[in-house]
Amino acid sequence: MRPLDPDDRDAPLSALSDAQGFWDHLGAARAEEYAQEDILPISAVPRARVPAPAARGASAERFDIGDCRLGSLDHTLQARGAADAVAPDLMQADHGAVAPEQPVLPEQIAGFAAVAPPAAPRRGKARRRRFGAGRVGYRMQRIWLTPAYRAFFKYGLPALAVVSAVALYFSNPVNREALAGTIEAMYSAFVDRPEFMVTELRWHEVTPELDAALSARLDLDLPQSSFRLDLDALRAEIEALDWVRSADLRLLSDGVLTLSVIERVPAILWRNGGGLELLDTEGVRVAYVASRDMRPDLPLIAGAGANEQIREALDLLDAAAPLGERLIGLVRIGERRWDVVLDRDQRIRLPETDALAALERVIALEQAQDLLTRDLVVADLRNPARPVLQISAGAMDTLREIRMQSQESFR
Repeated sequence: MRPLDPDDRDAPLSALSDAQGFWDHLGAARAEEYAQEDILPISAVPRARVPAPAARGASAERFDIGDCRLGSLDHTLQARGAADAVAPDLMQADHGAVAPEQPVLPEQIAGFAAVAPPAAPRRGKARRRRFGAGRVGYRMQRIWLTPAYRAFFKYGLPALAVVSAVALYFSNPVNREALAGTIEAMYSAFVDRPEFMVTELRWHEVTPELDAALSARLDLDLPQSSFRLDLDALRAEIEALDWVRSADLRLLSDGVLTLSVIERVPAILWRNGGGLELLDTEGVRVAYVASRDMRPDLPLIAGAGANEQIREALDLLDAAAPLGERLIGLVRIGERRWDVVLDRDQRIRLPETDALAALERVIALEQAQDLLTRDLVVADLRNPARPVLQISAGAMDTLREIRMQSQESFR
């Protein structure tokens, strides 16, 4: 780079360099294209090498158009003006006119660098082709300088080609089946190793009914790889049994699968329209029974909605324990209240609320006055403030005779 002159302070940085910059080359190239398309026609002057203007700080020489090395766009425009002023007759010669030979002085061409081409550009198809090629090249260069297009051609286009090739390959069903078979073979070779095999299923001692249900439900094809066993689904299948409250599966190191089961304990018998069911303390069905004689040790309840009030029913049955074998069971009435059923078709009708307190009062009267040992049919306590006792028909006839005898003796 040459030394900085005081006159060059406002000049661009490229003007201070001895070598031509990118914009110098671009300006020169565009000037050549404009000249060839008659946009900036160049005067016909002798080919010469002229010194570059000192103000631009360029190299010592500029070469003619024949060598395709030009000065900057400013130099070309200066050359055009100088050529029009000095050699107007040469312009006519360029278009086919005859002009007298006139010498051109070196002083007249010292300020410009562009010279005329050897022949005028021909018009027509060749001209349009060259103009189009120049524009397409310029557009392509501009597109290539855009970061988005560069990234697409560098990364996006190869990735798209790879994806297209893979999609085309797997569009064939034979190729897909071959890949699936290869993957399955590799998976089987890994999971079917001996150290992963389950050879036995064990569970702790349970009731005979549950043991039979587990044997029928857990029909596993052993030995089998532990990777192929869905333990969650197997646990859900076991817990679907009525006898099972919860289940736990554990895989031991010796290839044994152990099962731990918490059973539901039957607490009461419920008679509904479908038969007899064993219920636990939560009202969940444990099993079906064919008759009452299969579980005579359990109390009996009946009626719609009785299974939803198991806790209250158990409390009432505990309070009626002094009645002993006379107690048959409880009946749910209208899904609102209970009736205590005794032998000899006796009933104790309990209110909707405070049923336990009303039953305890009846039990106390029984223990004090043998209330329930008499010809009593119904003890209605639905209204605790006004209890009603209903006696049998024979007792009513006996009572009428006693009253008539009392009236006659009084007369």
